[in-house]
Amino acid sequence: MFISSGFLSIQYGVDDKIAKFFTDREPPPNNLYWKDKLMYLRPEPGWLFIPLIVDLLYKCGIDREQLLSAKFVGLLEDIGHISAMEETQQINHGQAIEACMNLVKNDHTNELYLQHLIDFIKGGTNNPFSAMATPFKALHRGDYFLFALCALQFDAALQTKLIQHWFALISTLLLLDDADDLSDDINNADANAFVESGMQKEGIDRIKELVSSNLKLIGTINRSMAAKLDQGFVSLQKLPHINQLLNQ
Repeated sequence: MFISSGFLSIQYGVDDKIAKFFTDREPPPNNLYWKDKLMYLRPEPGWLFIPLIVDLLYKCGIDREQLLSAKFVGLLEDIGHISAMEETQQINHGQAIEACMNLVKNDHTNELYLQHLIDFIKGGTNNPFSAMATPFKALHRGDYFLFALCALQFDAALQTKLIQHWFALISTLLLLDDADDLSDDINNADANAFVESGMQKEGIDRIKELVSSNLKLIGTINRSMAAKLDQGFVSLQKLPHINQLLNQ
């Protein structure tokens, strides 16, 4: 399905210039994340993530020119390639972290941010990210993309807002993805937040609370995006296995 700039603007409230930039963009060559893909964007949550997160970063206060720069977008795409290499077991977790670090170690705008991020990615707690992170490990499989923020200029106060909205959006998109892939993830023993929750009432209630909190936060700067994501969760109840979980 072709994703138009109007679709992103109307359905998700994405800024017109950001929407047009990404709907016009070609898949980067020799990039495993876009392997065999003819279009940059697709209707699945994992393929809308880039324009949606860029829009939230813009609405948080980052200059649009920075966000649409070759440096920032290129980092997102390069990290996507690294992430796909780990997913296809061409490299391991440690090698993926090292590859992401190598992308930015000689060219970043905030040394303290980078050091805190490295500590967080390696499982440390001497950083401000840990307190804002979601409680489900399965929802952290997109954390490598936080390295792309090394290309942006922001102060400590804005950093907190950026990371809060980052985790809110990414965890919401990954939950939608996990719901769609639940059966396959169970069969393949892949990371999935619903499985991690124990698929019992207490764990599912934690997921519901997380979604509610995420959408409330996203809605403070983009009500259309929050509403569209909420529709996605409402539609999940049409899936028998998810309906059963959500109505425990």
